[in-house]
Amino acid sequence: MWTKMMPGPRKRAPRKIAVIDPDRCFGALACSICQAACPVADCITEEPDENGRLVCAVRIDACIGCGLCVALGNATAPQPREFGCPADFDAIDLVAFEEVVQTMESAGTDGDASVGITEPAGA
Repeated sequence: MWTKMMPGPRKRAPRKIAVIDPDRCFGALACSICQAACPVADCITEEPDENGRLVCAVRIDACIGCGLCVALGNATAPQPREFGCPADFDAIDLVAFEEVVQTMESAGTDGDASVGITEPAGA
């Protein structure tokens, strides 16, 4: 059984964070393997995409960049493992934290499923 080991806030911003491509995400109701693999409580949430389909999205304030959610065999994965986003979907990549912040700022968004990341409510 997978448990959430890190209920509190992270100590510093990670070098990289997980970003989910909503077009490749199989859907939160059908899969959610990334949520099970993530050691951080409520880091990967379920958000509607532009078509209203629930897909997984990573909370930018919670991700620690461990890469446990990334698909086995993905070039951005930090280490080999047996569990993560199914390789045939490969919807998750680790991306430089600063690049994600810049993308959000240039898009004028506080994060939503269309960019695969979310900010905490009220941020």
